[in-house]
Amino acid sequence: MRRPAPSALADIRHPGPKASNRLPHVLCVAEADSFEPQAGEGLLEALGRWAERNGYSSAVLELQGLSLNSFDYVMPDRAIDDRHAAWYSDTHTSKSAILKDAVAILGWKDGDWFAHIHAYWHEGGAYRLGHLLPHTLIVRDATRLQGYGLKGARFEAQADPETEFTLFRVAEDRTTPVQEEPNALITTLAPFEDLHESIAALAGNLSPGPVAAHGLGSLAGAEFHEAAPMTGLISEILLKTPAGMTSDGVTMIPVRCVDLEGHLHEGRLVPGAAPTLVTCELLLRRTGTESLNV
Repeated sequence: MRRPAPSALADIRHPGPKASNRLPHVLCVAEADSFEPQAGEGLLEALGRWAERNGYSSAVLELQGLSLNSFDYVMPDRAIDDRHAAWYSDTHTSKSAILKDAVAILGWKDGDWFAHIHAYWHEGGAYRLGHLLPHTLIVRDATRLQGYGLKGARFEAQADPETEFTLFRVAEDRTTPVQEEPNALITTLAPFEDLHESIAALAGNLSPGPVAAHGLGSLAGAEFHEAAPMTGLISEILLKTPAGMTSDGVTMIPVRCVDLEGHLHEGRLVPGAAPTLVTCELLLRRTGTESLNV
């Protein structure tokens, strides 16, 4: 039996004590890279081998164009108990798909590689957005994937006392010496922290210049510059490319979202109107003289 959906932000209550650090982050080196998993490979295993081969402690990748065999996914849904603020839907199965937009956060869980993936794809005459179950993902056709391998920091699944979910948390990683100056940071936002404002604030921890943002998470509603608001307060999201801050301090965060009714939303977030529901997992990286084209 699922609990009623919250009708106001004040209705959302997480069960544990509030974390004192609402914007935890770790500086790191992000290296642009690409690789091509082969047809028939398990995506999670391929990602792990690629990361180990290159000495990465974690990675954030864009999976646009990835062709997958049948896979399982879940959607955001109402809580199943009186402890959690939200939960996942029953498991859905896709016959196969080519991902139009997708973000993968590669990290660690119980000593093994694990990936948190939100994806957007077309199937059965409709577009869908869901949380893909990584162990079910088998590559259908070889596709070159782009992303950033991380050194000096990692995402690691841990029990989160505030939300009582097991979530990726950020941690330093000293297994591989890092010689370069940090050009990036990873972060996991605490509940109710505004996604747009958090990215703007965290960008100040990097040296001056444009900053690109990559990631995924969940929001408790959102307002957009060019679209109707997402009034549902349980959702999952992914950041579109390009997102981030320009050299003159303008922050633009375009996102795709799905709410618990399965309705899709898309647009550039309005500052102060995109509160995190459970967490948002992000990579912010300095881009030097590159233009974000935002």
